[in-house]
Amino acid sequence: MKLAIGFFIFLFCIMDISAQRRVDTYSLSYFDRVYDILASTEIRNGRFRVFIEVSAQRESTRATIDVENTEMAGLIRFLVDMRDRYVEWSEIATANNVTELSRRMDFRSPPVTVSWLGAGSSEWRFAFRERLQPRFLILNDGRHVVVIVQEVQSSSNRFIRETIYWVFSDAQEIDELIARLDVERIAKKIQEAQNINELFR
Repeated sequence: MKLAIGFFIFLFCIMDISAQRRVDTYSLSYFDRVYDILASTEIRNGRFRVFIEVSAQRESTRATIDVENTEMAGLIRFLVDMRDRYVEWSEIATANNVTELSRRMDFRSPPVTVSWLGAGSSEWRFAFRERLQPRFLILNDGRHVVVIVQEVQSSSNRFIRETIYWVFSDAQEIDELIARLDVERIAKKIQEAQNINELFR
């Protein structure tokens, strides 16, 4: 039974990730990159998936954190908690002249799916029910960052692994991402695209 459910989820993810469109972008200064925010091309029974692009171990690998719209509130709460802790610890470090620190935050994200597609590969890999662990760092150049560096394992082949990197250099970058993950706004963009497609059938 568990195998059947797992296969169904895997099949659903493959179908969903192959049918997606960009709905927004966000930027992170640490890697000096603009990342895509993508979503399913259709809303089915009020549900759709959002795919947040992140960095991977190899620059040529495309990686995303995937969340269903019904579970987005949990991810946003996690991001808010991460931002608040970042601000608190950054202020404490500055006030006390702390110049070296690597401290894990004592909470994790709700379960998310991590997907990735390596360069030259046509097969997406998925790691289900990953709980992301943030860490506060003071870098050698004095910058304060919050990082998520997480190794994940393919659900279909335990020998295939990938590492994702999500690095925020200030609270504003986290706030920017939170603002762009508004599910009502994303749903509106999906619906507008669906309406246009309906006109040209």
